[in-house]
Amino acid sequence: MDLVKLLTALFCVSLGSSCASRLLGGQRICRRGTDLPCYKIAYFQDGGHRLTFDEARNACRSDRGELLSVETENEQHLIERFVQQLQATHGDFWIGFRRSHGYLESRSNCSWQYRWLDGSLATFRYGVRNR
Repeated sequence: MDLVKLLTALFCVSLGSSCASRLLGGQRICRRGTDLPCYKIAYFQDGGHRLTFDEARNACRSDRGELLSVETENEQHLIERFVQQLQATHGDFWIGFRRSHGYLESRSNCSWQYRWLDGSLATFRYGVRNR
């Protein structure tokens, strides 16, 4: 399965306010005070262990959230600003974007091969390339 990775942790879009037990720390950013959605950049205790996609997704879910889906260019720019403000940038971020079933190899750069975790097509792709 081909997955897209960006830049030390993972991005969660919070749906609630609990804490995942494996998280060492994190930064929750709510654009409208305590109104949802909030973005959380989560860090894990074992910096030497790279999370799999499923581990990252489960960590977000245990915190009542989901991996990030970018829906607009404005949201993309907001996420870019969050990343630029981070101190620790050695590693990758998991986001909720992956190649659809049936497209296992990266032979083309066709956006119709990709979907967000909710199953919606990747209608917005600004500066995100598959590695």
